[in-house]
Amino acid sequence: MNERLRRIAQSLENARTVVVYCHTNPDGDTLACALAIYRALTLQGKTVEIFCDGYVPDKYAFFENADKITLPHKGVHDVGFAVDCSDLDRLGGAAKSFLSSSTTLAVDHHKSHSPFASAYFADATAAACAEIVYELLDGMNLVDNGVAALLFAGIVADSGCFQYPSTTKRTHEIACKLLNFDIDAPLIIYNVHRKIPQNVFNLKMRVLGKTKFFEDGKIAVVTFFAKDFDETGTRSSDTEGIISSAIDVDGVEIAFAVSEVADKNFKVSVRTKDYVDASDLASVFGGGGHDKAAGCRLNGYYEDVVDKLLKAARDRL
Repeated sequence: MNERLRRIAQSLENARTVVVYCHTNPDGDTLACALAIYRALTLQGKTVEIFCDGYVPDKYAFFENADKITLPHKGVHDVGFAVDCSDLDRLGGAAKSFLSSSTTLAVDHHKSHSPFASAYFADATAAACAEIVYELLDGMNLVDNGVAALLFAGIVADSGCFQYPSTTKRTHEIACKLLNFDIDAPLIIYNVHRKIPQNVFNLKMRVLGKTKFFEDGKIAVVTFFAKDFDETGTRSSDTEGIISSAIDVDGVEIAFAVSEVADKNFKVSVRTKDYVDASDLASVFGGGGHDKAAGCRLNGYYEDVVDKLLKAARDRL
């Protein structure tokens, strides 16, 4: 095990009470990692909680113990363990609780990781944080069928079912090791990668039909207005994955998914192909992520937000 991971493992072994922290607007990777750690440590007899400043998306409700994830609340615990968080701000309203822990730990795979824990391990070459958590829990001899199913789901979620450029030989090797356990891989892949409720399907068709293209088709902008969510009975968390349909268009090098989450407040997802670093592009607006997938938040009128995104994109093209 990597020396930094060994230090994290030792802190977990010595702890009696642990709180695992997911990032805001949780995705499949952060949830799977947190729940895998929850299961592994709970079976060791430790007292474990999972805090998230946000609700579990419906598509991940099938994860074992997903109902154990709560909004942050007051309490005293030995260890606070953040998973898949690039910086303290990604914890949202859970940051104060995290910092109150006697020992703070973090594992992450974002290129833009900014250290915020007393002991951390960040590896931007991992396609999913679940790869790192596998190495941690495997080194502690804590991987069982339940843990394996969750970590496989996390890898499927963040690698786009092994499609994204971040997928490596190691990604496949870890997946193969997880497949040695008694898990239902086809069902996990269906639930995480392919299953879509009808209202989310309606949202997808509604917004993709209004996609705008710029710079001779090199830039695509998909927009989710508040009325789109209201009229389809969906939420901003239901936009996950829809941007892939835009970046997959031949000739598109940069795709933005702009979601209206509050008055004059927009969540932006960025996807790129060959020529642009998505993390660098998102960093212009205080965001970050990976080479080909990143995100940020912008405030202002919609037209101004799009103009800023287009300028930054054009500068990089």
